[in-house]
Amino acid sequence: MRDVERVIHPAQKHKENPVVTADKQWEDELLFGGTVRKEGNRYRMWYQSHGWDTYVNLYAESRDGIQWNRPYLGRYEDFTRSLENNIYLSRLALRSDNLGPVNVNQDHNQNILYTPHLGEDKNYTMISYDYGRSGYSACDGYFLAFSRDGLEWTDGPEEPVIPGHADVGWFLFDEEEGVFRGIVKSFLNIRGYSRRSVLWTESDDGLDWAMPRPALIPELKDEEWAEGREGHYTQFYGMPIFRYESMFLGLLQVFRCTDGRTSSDGTVDVHLTCSRDGKNWQMVGNRDAILERGQPGDWDWGIVETGNALVSDGDIVRTYFTGFNCLHGGHTIGDEGKRASIGTATWLRDRFVGLRAGSAGGEVEVNSVVSGAELHINTNASRGSLSAELCHGNGKPIEGFGFSQCMKLSEDGLDQVIRWRGDTSLVSLAEKQVRIKLKLNDAEVFSIWWE
Repeated sequence: MRDVERVIHPAQKHKENPVVTADKQWEDELLFGGTVRKEGNRYRMWYQSHGWDTYVNLYAESRDGIQWNRPYLGRYEDFTRSLENNIYLSRLALRSDNLGPVNVNQDHNQNILYTPHLGEDKNYTMISYDYGRSGYSACDGYFLAFSRDGLEWTDGPEEPVIPGHADVGWFLFDEEEGVFRGIVKSFLNIRGYSRRSVLWTESDDGLDWAMPRPALIPELKDEEWAEGREGHYTQFYGMPIFRYESMFLGLLQVFRCTDGRTSSDGTVDVHLTCSRDGKNWQMVGNRDAILERGQPGDWDWGIVETGNALVSDGDIVRTYFTGFNCLHGGHTIGDEGKRASIGTATWLRDRFVGLRAGSAGGEVEVNSVVSGAELHINTNASRGSLSAELCHGNGKPIEGFGFSQCMKLSEDGLDQVIRWRGDTSLVSLAEKQVRIKLKLNDAEVFSIWWE
């Protein structure tokens, strides 16, 4: 890259947020400590309510991702002993005859993974955390459950497949490589403070997991906001991870702690991370938030936390998040009561982050193997222009594919085709290694691919 800057594009929150609020008698604080999947023309949400000293596991459906229906499932009793509710699972009920909610925390952060390769009775695998106080296990850790349809569940192994660690873990089944991948929270002593930290792990079968190792550690740059104030420091609360095209993206929950070793108070927002292998992770850009907290007094001014949700839907990518009107320690503005609800936010396809050049111009180079008949690009060149050149490995332009032959782009489009004047078919370059050079003037590029 030369004379370009990497620009973070925060998600656009929906104007009707929050889209799911606690309006049922068995709900209290709504936590999107769960999963959203889009299956056909239906969105499916597995989420949680927290209250009465327990997590309640709930289910909802939507056609548009905004208006949600909470079907009565008739499976488990709520706090009034009624079965007319959308409770889809009580882990303790799988191991006992108790159909009602139990006043101990259980099954936190439900990761619902699509795993039909395990067999039709295991189309869905759930990985969630139990605190070891529920009575169905002697110790805490991450447990499995399986389902044919995502609603009726059977129990997994009696003991946790990942013992111990802490209560925020996010998982995916990487279909491209056939591997289960996870990020679990643990506490590490970093520069004198015991901090919530994110560790990576993986498994071939979901049963035997590699020992979790640090994925990201807060650097000094992550604490510039503290300005040297005593007891102000950064922790990483959790990091949902996703396969996105040829790489992995992480939505890192950054906790800015303000009460020292008590480690309870402060704000949380979400930053973008990336990885090529699911093990080595890095922060993206200048550490601006990719999902921002609201303004003081908003429903989500204190904390925003995403869950297991990055859903591609046509030209948009949607996520879901919990918003709190309080700090992590529960402090609100004035005498308003603490509330937690679920919201949604979107990006245009591929536009999480861009490479932008000003009027003086800039260049980007990408090494690639020609694997299609056309070169496509996601770019905003509406205020300037973008042109491309294909070069040999030594940097010399390939005849007919120079900047001077390129038909400049000057529009904003998610999918534009780069073309050169004359008889310039890419067929002769098929499967060859080339260097793509992009020249930007008052333009921004987001992604590039062969098709």
